[in-house]
Amino acid sequence: MKHVDVLIVGAGPAGSVCGYLLKKAGVDCLVVDHATFPRDKVCGGGLSSKTCRLLDQLVPGLHYDYNTVGHIRLSIDNKAHCEFDTKEPLRIVQRKHFDHDLLKQYISVGGAFQQAAFERFEEQNGQIVARLKSGEEIACRYLVGADGSNSRVRRCLKPDTERGILAMEQYVEKSGDNGVDVVLSQSYDTGGYFFRFPNKAFDVVGFGDVSTTPEKFRKVMRQNNIADGKARGAFIYLSNDYPMHDHVILIGDAGGFANRCTCEGLFDAFRTARNAAEAITSGRSFREVNAPIFRKMKKEERLSRVFFSSFDL
Repeated sequence: MKHVDVLIVGAGPAGSVCGYLLKKAGVDCLVVDHATFPRDKVCGGGLSSKTCRLLDQLVPGLHYDYNTVGHIRLSIDNKAHCEFDTKEPLRIVQRKHFDHDLLKQYISVGGAFQQAAFERFEEQNGQIVARLKSGEEIACRYLVGADGSNSRVRRCLKPDTERGILAMEQYVEKSGDNGVDVVLSQSYDTGGYFFRFPNKAFDVVGFGDVSTTPEKFRKVMRQNNIADGKARGAFIYLSNDYPMHDHVILIGDAGGFANRCTCEGLFDAFRTARNAAEAITSGRSFREVNAPIFRKMKKEERLSRVFFSSFDL
């Protein structure tokens, strides 16, 4: 049986940054992911200015490609409309390359990575034993679930966990307009939104609400003058209803840390990655270190219910 201090399941932004911070702190860790990188990811790829600043602090010197965007348009049912230039520009990345850059940064400081699919874990003699689908078993002091909204680690803690909101998107040719579009509508169910994010190679258009289906997605695309194309989907889990465990930590989308109002996930993916690394290196509980984010999520839930209950136009 292989032994490591920390096993991280998922090599996306949360997992790679957590592994990078642990490795820099001298902690023995292993990141596993079933995917072959670079791999694609359903996500608009927008990095807010606060996300960029946090990433610069956590992984200084990281080089990644992005499109700079400084103009946003927001409309509600064609009845309310506003446009503004951002005080600080957004960076729109292609997640396929951005995530791979983060993983390579973790590997560059000596981090171990293994392409493998996680299956389940159990506790044996005071340690966590993770079993991979290959049959290999890995013993660890801490197991970090960073494996996205459909997290297998979370399902071990709470098998009946809900899947969350289905978000769908497709790639379209660049429109020549280097602005971000966001549309809200009474015809969308709670939390619903349409967006268009331009990266360097193409535009990403997407839609999601609590009752998204492929048919509804195509209808919304047509309403926004987007021709039918190849669509992809992923669930966004927006809850912290799983039981807490002192040595099994969920971060990023696996822990339901996407913003309840905007569904932005990268900022809190990086923050929870940092908090997990701090909890492990200090010996404190993740529940304690991450307490401000748990409180923020509850506030976002209340704000989301108020904001999406109706639009007073």
